[in-house]
Amino acid sequence: MKVFEDRAGKELGSDTGNLIISSSKGRGEPLFLSSHMDTVQVCLDKEVPVLISRDRIDTGGVSILGSDDKVGIAAALEMLTVAVEKPEIARPLDLIFTIKEERGALGSGFLNPEHIQSRYGFNLDGETPVYSAIREAPAKARYNILIHGKSAHAALNPEEGINAVRIAGKIINKLPDGRIDSMSVANTAYVAGGGATNVVPDRAEINGEFRSLDKLKFTKIKENILNTVASGAESDGGQAEIAIMELYKGYYLNDDEICVSLFSEACKSIGKKPLLLRSLGGGDSNQFNNKGMRNLVFGFGMESIHSKDEYIVISRVIEAAALLERTIFFV
Repeated sequence: MKVFEDRAGKELGSDTGNLIISSSKGRGEPLFLSSHMDTVQVCLDKEVPVLISRDRIDTGGVSILGSDDKVGIAAALEMLTVAVEKPEIARPLDLIFTIKEERGALGSGFLNPEHIQSRYGFNLDGETPVYSAIREAPAKARYNILIHGKSAHAALNPEEGINAVRIAGKIINKLPDGRIDSMSVANTAYVAGGGATNVVPDRAEINGEFRSLDKLKFTKIKENILNTVASGAESDGGQAEIAIMELYKGYYLNDDEICVSLFSEACKSIGKKPLLLRSLGGGDSNQFNNKGMRNLVFGFGMESIHSKDEYIVISRVIEAAALLERTIFFV
């Protein structure tokens, strides 16, 4: 068994890199299991409470639980334990624990496929129901807009100023936002600018993102944002800078790909119908699939992730882990 840490931490400003645990024991096609080590921002200064009540784990509504993706990490380690304890059913495995998934899948974007033996696998990061997996996800981009106006005294010579905050408001009103169509979404997420009330503000900033499952629609949304910013700033005499960062491309897995076949066969072997889903969310699977590391996002049934109401149902997670074992091993 080998343990390897890459340079993602040093390159991306983290205290650790992506971690890879590789086991060559077993037979058949090697597979990888991925999960991410970061969570969204925890809103507590103290340790997050973990409350267990019968079949449920939550925080009592005071913080995120972080099941996204602690559940995936636990499941991956459990599969490694099974491989060690039951070598007769095992296959070669790579466990990939990534960093900065919640910041735009940056860790998986950095990872070099040459460090792993497998080219097929499962991303253990699904909030979808047990017996479901995500086979399609969108491309995603973030944008940052800086608007430059001209400062002036708001009482003595306001006509000499160019109000960057007002320009920002006009631009925001025309930016694509919310559910654009069945395959595309956008979100205006952050606005800042201005200062003292007696000064015409000369600077404002807007941040947001957009996603689409369709390449052509993705390009049109991008062009729409660029044109909206340019025309909105110029019409009032201001100037604007815009930077668009394309975080990852979309993907789709066909029925005959190994990970899809393994998942479907495992569900059917116990009388369950496999649910192969489309999602407008994205993450590590986007990066991996576009590097030739083909994978599905495996459903664990996590609930209300990224919120204080987040919880997991213990029996549901155990059921998903049993399905995962049947999927990846020769059970």
